[in-house]
Amino acid sequence: MKISKVTRTDKSAKKISVDRNRFSGFKFRIPHNFAPKLKDIFKKNYLYVLEFIVGFFIIWFFHRLGILSFEISLALLFSFVLVWSARYGLITFVIAISLFQTFLILDYPDSPGGIINYLGESVISVSTIILGLIIGVIGEILNNRISDLKDENRKLEIEKNKLIEALENMRFALSQLQMRIYFEGEGLIVLLERLRELEILDVDEIFTRAVEIIADFFELESLHFYRIEDNFLRYVAGVGKKQLPNAFELKHSKVVEDAINNGYSTLPKIVLREEISSFEPWFAVSVGEKENAFGVFIVEEISVEKFSETFVKYVSSVAGWLYANARVVMEQEKIAEQNYKKEDGTWEETYYLKKKSVFQKRKEKFGIPYEELCIIYRKELHEIIAKVFRKSDILYATARGEYIVLKALLPVCDEQGRKRVMERIASKHEVEIC
Repeated sequence: MKISKVTRTDKSAKKISVDRNRFSGFKFRIPHNFAPKLKDIFKKNYLYVLEFIVGFFIIWFFHRLGILSFEISLALLFSFVLVWSARYGLITFVIAISLFQTFLILDYPDSPGGIINYLGESVISVSTIILGLIIGVIGEILNNRISDLKDENRKLEIEKNKLIEALENMRFALSQLQMRIYFEGEGLIVLLERLRELEILDVDEIFTRAVEIIADFFELESLHFYRIEDNFLRYVAGVGKKQLPNAFELKHSKVVEDAINNGYSTLPKIVLREEISSFEPWFAVSVGEKENAFGVFIVEEISVEKFSETFVKYVSSVAGWLYANARVVMEQEKIAEQNYKKEDGTWEETYYLKKKSVFQKRKEKFGIPYEELCIIYRKELHEIIAKVFRKSDILYATARGEYIVLKALLPVCDEQGRKRVMERIASKHEVEIC
């Protein structure tokens, strides 16, 4: 009987070779993030380990001095191992049990008595290791759970802040959308109709009343109008608190200066471009032609939700429309100037009294100061003294024999300003106060 040789099929041989290759390339690899994790673990636990080391050496020191007996020192260290293991986990347990074993090796008495003699060094050591390890594992699990909860809480806090920020952005967008729908619809029409009702033949009074209407319509906390005279701004009227002075040079405010040159300007635009060293308003809108600005609307305070460049453009559009209407009155003022202004720079009494009434209304309503000056001097000094006053001052002169009685309205001027004008005139000419 011929026994045939049993051979493996190619399929089974291939399978075996595959199985061998599965394990032949196996190598132990350290995770790439092992070092950072180890560093993180050390950072979290080094203070707790340091606490235990300090406590251990204090107990060991007092034991060496004979203040603490071996039994008391052992009991304290045993308690320390369990408490630190439970509170701070396995890393602290490893250090604590190592120091505990060191204490047993170095200071275990040759002839212990009482319960120490009954238990023995090995029983104390093993029981401490087992009990400490169990408590340490539990502490580690709880610490990891606490850490996970803190991480989750941190993530939830970040998500909450993102949701709040998204909600604020959405609220702002809705507010801007509502504003645009209203302003681009009937809103501006209503405002322009109200401004059209200002049929007043005085430019300052037109802007005095327009300030109230515009501030009320746009719900502005503050809105102030300044008139420009040779790169110098003088306060005309306003609503709300004001921090800028009643009169100042154009270069005093970068926002205002930029608005005069470009039609309007905002505080964020200036801050991004250059540093600011003094108070600046939120935005300013030029009134009048770009090359020859008549005045400027200034908003010093505004809520962040309302502020936007679109909003500023709406105010700029209203200012442009208002100037177009006020220009008609300015033309009429030029005609009035031809009718009421004399060659020496003084005005007729009718125009003088009319302007005094306007200044008085502004003072009562907005607290804008003005002063009235009355002096008497010889006729030959009239032309010289008349040139001392500003262009915006309103002068009225009457002859009284060899003398002239001059009355002057000084807009946006207080008592101190009036005294300085008097001192300047009296220091050069002989005048009397009437």
